[in-house]
Amino acid sequence: MNRKKSKPPSQRRRITDIKRRNTLKKRLLRIALLSVLLVIILLFVTGRRGTWQLYRLNSQKEQVETEIEQLKKEITELEEQKQRLETDPAYIEKVAREKYKMKKKGERVYEIIEK
Repeated sequence: MNRKKSKPPSQRRRITDIKRRNTLKKRLLRIALLSVLLVIILLFVTGRRGTWQLYRLNSQKEQVETEIEQLKKEITELEEQKQRLETDPAYIEKVAREKYKMKKKGERVYEIIEK
């Protein structure tokens, strides 16, 4: 019959205190690590160079690039129109009649009004 010797009460109390301190230290360490991790994640997401900021800037960049393309097309169309106005008398007459409601002497202009 092997019997283990039981430890005196003061020693048992010390052991339980040490165990409590160890578990408390582990909890505090976990909380500290989670807090640091949370701060790092928040900085990546919401910081000056965070993913949200980069996403917003990329969408603005795409909008500006499409606007630039549209303006380039408009410029080429206007340059073509300028060239035609400088060289094509038939086009000048067409624009004068349609846009400025001009007419030749003796002509009658009929305007159709739709209801």
